[in-house]
Amino acid sequence: MSFEYHNLRSGTAASDDQFAQAVLEGLSRQPKCLPSWLIFDDRGSEIFTEITKLEGYHPAQCEFEIFRSHTQTVTDLVSKGSFTVVELGAGDGRKTMVLLEHFIQSRLKFDYIPIDISEGAIKNLVSFLESTFSGSEMSVRGLAADYFDGLAAIGGNENQRNIVLFLGSTIGNMKIAEAEQFLRKLNEALNSGDYVMIGFDLMKHPKILYAAYNDPTGVFETFNLHLLDVINDRLGADFIKRHYVQQGQYNPRTHAVESYIFSTREQVVSIEALDSEFYFAAWEAMQTEHSYKYTQHEIETLAAHSGYEVVKHLFDANHYFMDSIWEVKK
Repeated sequence: MSFEYHNLRSGTAASDDQFAQAVLEGLSRQPKCLPSWLIFDDRGSEIFTEITKLEGYHPAQCEFEIFRSHTQTVTDLVSKGSFTVVELGAGDGRKTMVLLEHFIQSRLKFDYIPIDISEGAIKNLVSFLESTFSGSEMSVRGLAADYFDGLAAIGGNENQRNIVLFLGSTIGNMKIAEAEQFLRKLNEALNSGDYVMIGFDLMKHPKILYAAYNDPTGVFETFNLHLLDVINDRLGADFIKRHYVQQGQYNPRTHAVESYIFSTREQVVSIEALDSEFYFAAWEAMQTEHSYKYTQHEIETLAAHSGYEVVKHLFDANHYFMDSIWEVKK
């Protein structure tokens, strides 16, 4: 079996232009708002991995519980013939490892294709898998790529079923209309009969949500403020990180936990690559994350509107989180 790594992102002008445009648009808005994907360079991915290990960060802990409790359910779905596991936003692959190990123990023949925008995360994951599972029937092809560029590079094989994993409540970073658009595009990239398994953080007590996104050790603040380092490095900005603080809060109007960076003083930031300056008032807020919290009804409606049929909902013991398995219908 083979263990391969391919970088589809290095040195691409399109990627640099997309980053610069997102920063320009976000800082030009009132109120200012930057998309969270900007944070995920190699260091940003490392910090987010630290977040997933926090005891109080329930989305990760609940999803681990689901994977440990329901591996056989997933195995029963895909065990008829060879199949491909495609993971969007794989990161370090820790949760998925629970599934992969069970597939290997069940002597299933399958390919694993992790896709992530972080080159370092994919390199490390492929290296770890090769050192751990080199004697198995699993083949691995890691792709450092945007989601749909990675899916296009894989190519379609109608004779082999895909199961696409989109875990960790990443879908919650999108507004519902954006999520539906994303899922329709994903549907178009897949074959009828393929499966998708999507992680949804469910609506719950706002105090539980607040605690999950405001850890006392400050890892969430480190993660959000890393965005300023990334913009400084990539666009020649002069953000002074110590002049900003971060906090997350649940917004009942948007049904999302929103993270904000607050400017602690009046200041002007210059960004060389944009040939622009941006004014921050004292205690002005800039949104950096949006994590929508779903109800089960919303999840089922989203599946139906996006061209899927719900196969199974998998819950943790507290029903804080759901991994929902859908089948592509065309």
